[in-house]
Amino acid sequence: MLLALALTSMLGLAAQAPTLEPLGRFDLKAIPESSGIVKSRSRPDVFWVHNDSGNPATLFAVDLRGRILNRFAIAVPNIDWEDLAIDDQGRLYIGDVGNNGGLLAIRMIHQIAEPDPGKPSAVPIKPLSSSFYAMPRDARFDAEALVVDDGRAILVAKRFDGRQAELFEVPLTPPAPLLRPAKPRRIGVLPGFVEPATGADLSADGRLLAVCGNRVTRVYERGDDRAWDSLRLLAEVFHEPLGTEGVAWDEMDLIHVSEGRGLDRIAERTWRRAKVPARTGKTR
Repeated sequence: MLLALALTSMLGLAAQAPTLEPLGRFDLKAIPESSGIVKSRSRPDVFWVHNDSGNPATLFAVDLRGRILNRFAIAVPNIDWEDLAIDDQGRLYIGDVGNNGGLLAIRMIHQIAEPDPGKPSAVPIKPLSSSFYAMPRDARFDAEALVVDDGRAILVAKRFDGRQAELFEVPLTPPAPLLRPAKPRRIGVLPGFVEPATGADLSADGRLLAVCGNRVTRVYERGDDRAWDSLRLLAEVFHEPLGTEGVAWDEMDLIHVSEGRGLDRIAERTWRRAKVPARTGKTR
């Protein structure tokens, strides 16, 4: 009887805290501080990743085993690159959106044409456009999570005070210039996301939003109206503390990157089995 109870308890804990499935490890000399990830829309076997601040302004094309297929220098500095996004036309967006301590008044998002991993570039790739946004000193926020939706960037503010993560909108079309930066507009919160958010990705159909923290990943569903102030929490998956920094959809699986590590997966069957806590609901 005691053995049965112990096994039941162990199974319950395992269901509450499924582990990430290791896929591959990066060459840490090239990718020591992976911070953002997104899947190519045109090449199903390619993911784009980059390093955090303090590293060269380089995008890496990698496969699911973490092997580098090619690398591309980008003709903008890596002040604090934190995440990548992609749109329906396959254009990549580099989120230079980090703002530790709220010290930076202006942040930026660079749009580039997706490189061909099979064709090395002899010169750094110039952005198609750069969108700048500015925040007043008393309302600056840090962000490490970015998605693109209908010509605008959606940023997830990184909070440390236990309150739900806020969502902000920044226009991308037309891109705001440096001398007239845009002002982020608050459009909602993430239900139940009270940990510091470190990465995000929107499914190809725009219906599902995945947001990760160092030890948790949550999946949200948008309604038929695709509004950002009425997200519904579908799944909450806790995982071992690997320093998860980014998440990307791979069909319905979730691919994670972690600093000093590589790629890990939460399979669709795993996150769909995850219990949704009773506190879930729509945003306020």
